Amino acid sequence: MTELERFRSLFNQEILHTFDYLRIIDEPQWQGIPRDSETLYLGSRVNKITIAALARHLAAAESHWIGRLPAIPPNGTMPMPEKDPVIEAVKTVPSFIDLYEHMHQKNMERLAALGPDDIEKPLVFAARRYTGMGFLWSTLGHHAYHLGQIDLLMRQQGVVAPEYMEWPEKDRVVG
Repeated sequence: MTELERFRSLFNQEILHTFDYLRIIDEPQWQGIPRDSETLYLGSRVNKITIAALARHLAAAESHWIGRLPAIPPNGTMPMPEKDPVIEAVKTVPSFIDLYEHMHQKNMERLAALGPDDIEKPLVFAARRYTGMGFLWSTLGHHAYHLGQIDLLMRQQGVVAPEYMEWPEKDRVVG
């Protein structure tokens, strides 16, 4: 198995697992504002982030990064992702999951089409240097970071989140 195939396997499981998280929340939890307490202070930036905002950010960033990777020239700069008006227009959890599932399928197709030149080329993102493959691994880390925030926000609202890394795929080796 190549490194890209391992990445695709783990990335796919992580996103499918994220859908498990999103399927168990309702509309008020989707828009719920985090609560600070004496034992948990999320900070001035984080306490305004909702599950909806985090999920939208993940979908937009992944689509942006994976879609742009082949077009970035060697030593080129990956632009920062921006809000996607199509994603922002979706207001309900089920509609968002449908859209994100479609976007994820497209991302998996794009990943399958990457060649050695795409994953070996150097690029810059946020003033840091990566190879294409290194940047993809950072994308997985980015997703896991924000999924942890979603988990916390769900638990703050009384929702027991799925156990992390209990991947949907059980019949074959992941990664």
